[in-house]
This record gives sequence, structure tokens and C-alpha cells, in this order.
Amino acid sequence: MSKSHQDPRSRILITDSPEEITQKIMAARTDSINSVSFDPIVRPGVSNLLSLLSLFDEQSRSAAELGEIHSTLNLRDFKTLVSDKISGALAGIGSRYEEVMKQDDGRYLDHVEGKGAERARQSAEETMVLVREAIGF
Repeated sequence: MSKSHQDPRSRILITDSPEEITQKIMAARTDSINSVSFDPIVRPGVSNLLSLLSLFDEQSRSAAELGEIHSTLNLRDFKTLVSDKISGALAGIGSRYEEVMKQDDGRYLDHVEGKGAERARQSAEETMVLVREAIGF
């Protein structure tokens, strides 16, 4: 998984559906060793998945610790575990995003943007008044 790669399948977005997350995790490049271990040099793909898993671990365990805990899993089961954990953690965000996007056929965000832009203009004008006074205009 890589946020800088151009392929949209290379990263998980907080707005991805559980199905999209599962699809991306299951397609994540690993290696031919059908087990789990943390070794960023020899096994960068599996180590990356362990790092992702550690970000969502309720006990704040490291990727190395999780590698030891899940060392008996095959890669398919491990990827399923990772996708379930990430999907569960992001579910609330995704559902809220969909809810906001459906409000007023998506025009709700345009309304929020307009209000924000107006506030920014007012703040900028207040600042410019002070600047003009300070320099004598």
C-alpha cells in the first residue's frame, strides 16, 4: 500500500466501502511465503500490512508484536483479518461521509463552502483595514 503511487488501488481512503477495503487488502502485494512475520527488509509487503494493523490495534501493539501473534496465520486469513479491522475502524467515517454527500443532493457541501468563503473574506477585509491604517492608506 502506498499513498504516493498513482494507482488508486495502492491506498485505502477513509471513504472506501468495506468491500473496496477488502478488495485492496486482498490484492496487496506480499511474497510467496504463506505465513506472517515482521521483517521490513525481506518481507516488505507483509510488514506493511502488519504496520497498518498496528495502527488500528486497540492494545497499541507494535507491528513486530502483531507479527509474532499472527505468525500461525496463512496470508489469506491474515489479509482478511487486516481488512476486517480497517473496515470496522473506518465504518463510522464512511457512513457519515455518505450521509453528508446525500444531503440536498450534494449541495450541502457547496453551502458550507460558501459560508466558509464569506467568513474568510470578512476576516481578510478586517486584516486589510488594519494593514491600510498601519501603512497610511
